[in-house]
Amino acid sequence: MSRPSPPSFLRRVAVLALAAALVAGATRIDEPRTIHFRADDPLWVDADMVVDASKVAPQELSQSYDFLENTFALKGDRRDIRALNVNTLDEVPDSSWFTNRITQRPIDDLALAQGPNSFETLRADAWTIVAGKNTGLQPGFRATITGANDKQLYQIEFDPPGHPQLATGAEMIGTLLYHALGYHVVENYIVYVDPATITIAPDATYRDRDGRKQPFTRETLERLFWRAARSADGTYRALASRFAPGKPAGQFRYYGTRHDDPNDIYPHEHRRELRAARVFAAWVNHDDSRANNTLDMIEGDGDHAALRHYMFDFGSIMGSGTTGPDTARSGRTYLIDAPTAWRVLRTFGLWAPAWARRHIAPYHPSVGPYTADGFEPADWKAEYPNAAFLNMRPDDAFWGARRVAAFTDAQLRLLAEQGRYSDPAATAQVAQALIGRRDAIARQWLTGVTPLVSPVLVQGRLRFANAAVDAGVCAPPSRYVVQWEAFDNATGIHTPVDGPVSVDIPEAQLPAAIAQEAFVVARVHAVHPQFRHWSTPVAFYFRRQGDHWTPVGLYR
Repeated sequence: MSRPSPPSFLRRVAVLALAAALVAGATRIDEPRTIHFRADDPLWVDADMVVDASKVAPQELSQSYDFLENTFALKGDRRDIRALNVNTLDEVPDSSWFTNRITQRPIDDLALAQGPNSFETLRADAWTIVAGKNTGLQPGFRATITGANDKQLYQIEFDPPGHPQLATGAEMIGTLLYHALGYHVVENYIVYVDPATITIAPDATYRDRDGRKQPFTRETLERLFWRAARSADGTYRALASRFAPGKPAGQFRYYGTRHDDPNDIYPHEHRRELRAARVFAAWVNHDDSRANNTLDMIEGDGDHAALRHYMFDFGSIMGSGTTGPDTARSGRTYLIDAPTAWRVLRTFGLWAPAWARRHIAPYHPSVGPYTADGFEPADWKAEYPNAAFLNMRPDDAFWGARRVAAFTDAQLRLLAEQGRYSDPAATAQVAQALIGRRDAIARQWLTGVTPLVSPVLVQGRLRFANAAVDAGVCAPPSRYVVQWEAFDNATGIHTPVDGPVSVDIPEAQLPAAIAQEAFVVARVHAVHPQFRHWSTPVAFYFRRQGDHWTPVGLYR
């Protein structure tokens, strides 16, 4: 593993101090009062695996405690501040948490359909069970491929009876979607298991309901298959999750930092990729977004190790409740919603919330009630509160919505096909829901801020894009207004040039008076009758390098 250069290491120390200061007493200032761009801005790689974290101890978080503390206590820093881990272009650098993919790098169909997987399909004619599966609701076990030399460990999970392909299809699509969005996810494969080809290792065990180890026997396996969906040919469709590289270190919370990880310097509730995960969770109805569905892995050994952070377990997304289809409540209210409960109690049960009165249209048993009908992104809720989700601001939501809107109809149909549903109607339901909910998210959150992006300054001509217009969710504004400034990077002083200039298209000419400056700023806002808040300008900063300009800053 490469070590950081001294400037990179010192920069992370400086960032740590800045993050602490902002959390301790921040006010809402999206454009800092004093701006100073470093030579390596904008950073596209956060070297957050450089400090040795080999002393990290595995932490297994209690599901019950996580539910109780997030439901009845106000966890994390809830102040309204800009995400702390964005670069000067308001983007999230690659890190142990996130890797830029869609919107930043082209994704072809093969890459989209394969996601994190090492193989297009997993060849496994027989399995050897080495342990039971001790967490989660799906029936399953841990096994290796019989006869394989590498003894790679997999977790095998099955669908519930009566709903074949429900959980495994959701898990497969969720894996590929979250990978394309930029998260670290484990490799997942759909396989078909024949009970006759299963071998049980002599020392295989599982934990019973009291947490005691018991031998894993053929009878144990038969009881497991009673809770799984059986195919007509006697096989069982399953999801094979390949164990990630490294050693398990437990999970991460959606607030605070991990005290034993020196690289974990940004409070999780102020990480953009965790705040904006609310957008993605709403898209696929990932109501089970919580600490226990995350994974930390220790990579490296000897004198240097570091954590990589994964999104984990997508068996309860879309219309899947893992052990059966979701209920009408899923995604519409918390498990404990005090105002709703009080109103029901006060009316002796005569009043019911809208979601409880809502008619659920017929759905495919392999998909569950996952549609775009009545989907209101801003109203979507997980099973219980989540500090990062609650901290999501309009700029975080915009960042997330841009990624959602970047998926084409064809790409979403391709993703739906990766659920490998036997009935084309199931595939069609998933694709239609993904497309419809994508459009709802674009309408909701691409318009929530002044949606100007992708600035370039070439041969004295500024060009930029309007993300909301490009996504087709609104008409173009009547005009754009541009104010140019010279910027002194040493002192932070801005010097306006001339007055505001109105343009009908997203282009403007750089004034000759500042064409030789080292840095220039274009403050641009839009005039739109439907979105009056677009009058808030976006500041585009450019650095001159010889005879061309490089975007170095974006503040909205």
